[in-house]
Amino acid sequence: MKVEKNLNDKLRDTKLIYDLDKIEEKEEFAFQLDWGKIDTPEGLFNIIDKVDVRFYIEKNSEGFLIKGNVKTKLELECSRCLNKYNQNIIGEIEAYYINSKLSDKYTKNEKLDSLDNIIFFDESKVDVTDRIIESILMEIPEKPLCGEDCKGLCAVCGIDLNENPDHKHEEEYIDPRFAKLLDIFNEEK
Repeated sequence: MKVEKNLNDKLRDTKLIYDLDKIEEKEEFAFQLDWGKIDTPEGLFNIIDKVDVRFYIEKNSEGFLIKGNVKTKLELECSRCLNKYNQNIIGEIEAYYINSKLSDKYTKNEKLDSLDNIIFFDESKVDVTDRIIESILMEIPEKPLCGEDCKGLCAVCGIDLNENPDHKHEEEYIDPRFAKLLDIFNEEK
């Protein structure tokens, strides 16, 4: 049985691997990635624009801080009207790469709770692909909307109420599954 690789694993690239031993104090990086799609828990999304990445790696006594941002544009589907629209994404990258020799110190220390993104490393090379993907995923809205004023779809016939704002039905539609229940309420009146 052949196991399909996660699409995001295919986004990995050697230019996203950095040798921490070569970082003296602080080094800045800026580049663009030409990714076509990103895999999310909600499904695959098209990336409409280049992924603009800017970050720095700063050395400290226990490891390295990576901090920066990611900008791109995704094609999402509105959760109200189901139309596709483009969403600007501006995500933050922040990770603390700490030598795994210090892991006991951090796991026994309250300081770990205050640092959300600690990553322990053994080798001197780190791959920032996951940090870039993570920063994009964190900015995808839970309920994407093409606009705050999106009217959605008619609950009766499914017509797009944005395109047909005066849409109405002659009679009040009652779902046949609830008709008997409505009769009970009407008898009580």
